[in-house]
This record gives sequence, C-alpha cells and structure tokens, in this order.
Amino acid sequence: MKSQKLVSGPWPQAPQEPREASREASRERTARVLVADDERSIRELLAIVLKREGYEVIVAENGQAALDVLAKGAVDLVISDIKMPDMSGVEVLRAAKAADASLPAIMMTAFASTETAVEAMRLGACDYLIKPFDVDELKLKTGESGTGKELVARALHFHSLRRDRPFVALNCGALPETLLESELFGHMRGAFTGAESTKKGLVEVAEFGTIFLDEIGEMTPMMQVKLLRVLQERKFRRVGGTEEISADIRVVAATNQDLPKLVAEGRFREDLYYRINVIPIQLPALRERREDIPLIAEHFLAKYREQMGKTVTAVTREAMALLERYHWPGNIRELENVIERAVALERTPAILAESLPPQIRGTMDPTSSAPGDVASLPEAGFDLEQHVQNVERRYLAQALERAGGVQVRAAELLGMSFRSFRYYAKKYRLK
Repeated sequence: MKSQKLVSGPWPQAPQEPREASREASRERTARVLVADDERSIRELLAIVLKREGYEVIVAENGQAALDVLAKGAVDLVISDIKMPDMSGVEVLRAAKAADASLPAIMMTAFASTETAVEAMRLGACDYLIKPFDVDELKLKTGESGTGKELVARALHFHSLRRDRPFVALNCGALPETLLESELFGHMRGAFTGAESTKKGLVEVAEFGTIFLDEIGEMTPMMQVKLLRVLQERKFRRVGGTEEISADIRVVAATNQDLPKLVAEGRFREDLYYRINVIPIQLPALRERREDIPLIAEHFLAKYREQMGKTVTAVTREAMALLERYHWPGNIRELENVIERAVALERTPAILAESLPPQIRGTMDPTSSAPGDVASLPEAGFDLEQHVQNVERRYLAQALERAGGVQVRAAELLGMSFRSFRYYAKKYRLK
C-alpha cells in the first residue's frame, strides 16, 4: 500500500529528537520495556505482546514498584497506566523524566480526559493510549512499520533554505482534538484545567522552519478549519488567547489514506486538500522499491557502526541478496532494526548472511503460499504469527482488488462477514 505525502509552501511541524548518547549503551542488548499497571491481566498481555516483538519486559504492579525499577536504570521505554492505587502514572512519568529526560514513555488510561492527557504530554510522554486499545495500535506506537515518510520530510527540510531553522513533527492521529489543538497552537495559562503556565505550540516553535504533520487525514473537521486558517492567513491564536501570532513555516503533510475519496465523502475539507496538495510525492512500501534497499542498508550500517564503535564496514553479497529478496512487512523501520541487530552481533568486518534474523535467512517467501498449500518449514525457522498476518493481508488485498474496491463483495469472496472484513481492512490499512 502506498503512502502519500503532500507538500505545501512555507509552513509547520513537531519535535522528535533522536535518542542520543544516553541510549547508546543499550544498543548492544535487547531493548528493555517497563510496564506499570495495577491490573494483572494488562501486565500479562503487554508482556506477551512485547516479548513476541523481541523486547525484554519488566512489569511493575504499582507506581512504587515502577520507581524501584527506574532507580536501577537501563530502561528504554516506559508504558504506564495513569490511574494506580498508590500513585499516578503521571508521577511515574515525572520521576522517569527526572532520571533521564530522553526516556520515551507511553501513558495508558481507561478514564480519558483532556487534563491528564495535557499533563502527560507536557511532561514529555510520546503517546497516549485509551483502554481498551488494539494490540496492533500499541505495536505501531513502539515503532512497527513505516515507509520513511518522516525521513523524506527531514530531507526536504535539510535541503531547503530553512535548514538552519527548527524541524518538528506531529502525528495528528495520536491525540484527541483538544490536545492536538494545544500541541499545534499552544495555550495560555488557565485556558483549561491543568494549564498551569503559558506554553508555545509546535507552529510557534517551528517559526521560519518546517512542521511535519503525519496522518493529516485523521484530523477532525474543526482542526482542519484551524489549520486552513494558518495556511491562508499565516496567523493563529493560542488556546485561550486573543493575540494574533504570525506563522512563517513550511508544512509537509503525510497520509496513508485516499484524501480525494475523503473529500468526496465530506470527511476532509476540499479547500484544505487543494491548499496542501501543491507538490505530491508518492512513497511506496519498501518491497515495491527493492532497488533502494542496498543504499538504505548502507546508510543504517554507517549510522550504527559509528554509534557502537564497531569495525563492520560492509554487507556481504549473500546477505544483501537476502535483504533484497525479503518482503519487509515493517518497511524501513524493520530494515533499520535488522541492520542495527546485525552490526551489534557481527564479529567480522562485513555483515554475513548468518548474522541476519531467521525470517530473512529462510528460503521460503512467506507471501507465496496458495490456499491449501503448506510450505516446508525453513531450517532456521520463521515467525509464524507474522507469516499468518502477511498471508491474511495479501488475500484481503487481492479480494478487494478483484471486487473493484467494493468491500461487501470482497468479504463474500473470502467467506467473511462485512463487519469482519472492514475490521481487517482497517487493521492492515487497505484502500
């Protein structure tokens, strides 16, 4: 499935700084995730899911137990419930950030409110989940899949006359409307409960620079109106404020949705669509541009070689052939993780084929099976859960194509209910 990038003239985006030296020491070991929740079922579920994704998981049954873990250090991500009996997750977040300001954190709650969301994001949480949440949603927020949209946005910024100005990025689909407005435009002290001080928004932070708005198709109609005003008049107001503030910024926007279709359905403003659709860039999935794999792999090799102080300088021909043949369901992020792992484990001057993960070394193409066929198990084994998902997605896409995009007909071809098909189509982001 292709992701579409829409590039406008001078406009906005949000800060996502790369992890620096404080994280480098952890690169040669498995990433460690702290899960803090007073519900045993949630702790166990997250532990199972994250371990399957290759993480080491430490669980804490309350806030104090989480603080005890943090005191020992060496945690790469915190996932914490906000409401716990002894102390709130916000307090855990505050302690985590005091110990390591670069430590990413995702907050969870079954009692969503603007106040707690604002407080969590103000303290530096990178995302916010409302229970009950989809496991695939959590996987996405811990870095699964990605075609490199932000990399393209950064390249556009750093090759422009605005290169010396800020670049900031924001996922429009990750925040509720009220919090998104505050993140974009800032707020005045007392504008809402929890707004204890005046805060600049990302539009203001990105002044004279670039703002990257990912998943712009998820914006609510009200936020679309407010963004359109910024693009047309180059002015905005903070939440709770009356002063007009100038906005000299470039906006780079991305979506994996069909915006013309959303416009036709009345779900996305036509005037905003034409305002941002100045220079469209189609960004295919990695498996659709295999010729880019060697160049991208060499880029990540140089990056992690320097960070880890290793002497690995190349990828062998055999290893590169395997990388080019693999189907990359996780796109560029998955390729980066594979190269990072290989550099960490490699003891020779070049990455060998045997240093790659089992699913890449396997001789079987997990997407090649036909109904009724049972492919032989590769000697090195492979990820069965991922294989099943790949096959499932392939047949859903084929059915949708054969049905001319009519989901009811596609569901019939697969012997599924329309409701089930719609669920999986949304899960796999199929048009």
